Amino acid sequence: MQDTTIILLLGFIGSLIAVMTPVIKLNSSITKLNVTIDNMNKNMIDDRAKIEQHDEKLNEHELRIDRLEHK
Repeated sequence: MQDTTIILLLGFIGSLIAVMTPVIKLNSSITKLNVTIDNMNKNMIDDRAKIEQHDEKLNEHELRIDRLEHK
């Protein structure tokens, strides 16, 4: 092989590494972000269910209080 071929090959490999490293880091960051968003969505759904349960209990208590006041 000639010297220029070796230099070109090393330059190509070096530039490939320089480009692929940030792409791989970005991919892992996006994956972590997706997992975090999924967890937050699950927590929000659970919280909404809890709030609805509390609202139902509160409405029942208000109904009971109204019934007691009107007796």
